[in-house]
Amino acid sequence: MGRTGETIKVIPADNGELYMTSGGRRYCIARFSGRVEIEERQNRVARLGTLQKGIKRIFASFVVCGDVDFHNGFGFDAVDSGKVFEAQAVVSGERLAFAGLRFEDSDPLENELVFEIPDLELIQKLLVNG
Repeated sequence: MGRTGETIKVIPADNGELYMTSGGRRYCIARFSGRVEIEERQNRVARLGTLQKGIKRIFASFVVCGDVDFHNGFGFDAVDSGKVFEAQAVVSGERLAFAGLRFEDSDPLENELVFEIPDLELIQKLLVNG
């Protein structure tokens, strides 16, 4: 199966705070600047030996990057897929909360953490207003 994607919109996120929930406790683990990346992906399905059109889906990623300032006791090693994350940041002049973020990827060399945004209503709002 082939997968192609196209970035639809990139929106800066400033004055952010990243929270982690673990063991029933909520921790503010970092302050940051970042961006929201919205892309359309098309999964193509093979039929009779050729790739045919498939399903188009909208995905959004919350990228924590640049000036990530981890609080004492936390770092890139504290972020993994077994925890629940939340971010709050100023996006398009409005302070928004991104709840239920799922960890997707990290790049300590680029100082980036990538989370998937599961809230489709929030993604729609960002596409319209962002």
